[in-house]
Amino acid sequence: MERSTTMNNKNHIKSHDAFATTYDSQAKQYNSYGPEVLFGMCYEYIKPGDSLLDLGIGTGLSSVLFAKAGLNITGLDESLKMLKECRKKGFAKEILQCNIRDVPLPYSDKAFSHIISCGVFHFFGDLLPTISEAHRILKPSGIFAFTIASLTEKDAGLDSESIPDHIEVQTAWGIPIFKHSDKYINNIAETLGLTIQKEQKVLVDSGDKDSDDILFKVIVMQKT
Repeated sequence: MERSTTMNNKNHIKSHDAFATTYDSQAKQYNSYGPEVLFGMCYEYIKPGDSLLDLGIGTGLSSVLFAKAGLNITGLDESLKMLKECRKKGFAKEILQCNIRDVPLPYSDKAFSHIISCGVFHFFGDLLPTISEAHRILKPSGIFAFTIASLTEKDAGLDSESIPDHIEVQTAWGIPIFKHSDKYINNIAETLGLTIQKEQKVLVDSGDKDSDDILFKVIVMQKT
């Protein structure tokens, strides 16, 4: 499983490098508005001057919206080509190349007012280490908002009691992704003392006219 996860990570980094210059236009082509949904769900919790860390900032599609609302943005991403496109937009205070699963991250406890990660977690299997690290560097009352590919009972072929934490599935994009169960996310939140304040289901184009859209979920957690 570890080897599979490592190869999956390398593949998605190569893919992001390859499409870095066209990523924003492709998001529009696929009617992908996850960043806007995430921002709207976070809006009541943020204020100008707050600090925000974007885990997997990519080209900045998500955090640029928070920058326009007056937040100070720091971004991490493993793809140098994605970061190059992000820097061109000039909205972030700091951008660093970093694998967000290499914990601990280079920040002190309670370093950021808020943290987001949009369109990233479906490339990872085990989310606990990364979410635990987000909890460590998040200030009290701050929010951690992220997206997952949602694992349903239909996907797993099991009932709600037997559904696994996550499964790996192939996609028409040519890269396998992980779908995570609600039970898994709820258990992580409970373990860390994070409160799930909001959830919203979002359908994403599968990239294959013969396949159903992929169910994603936007989740907003708050540190107590």
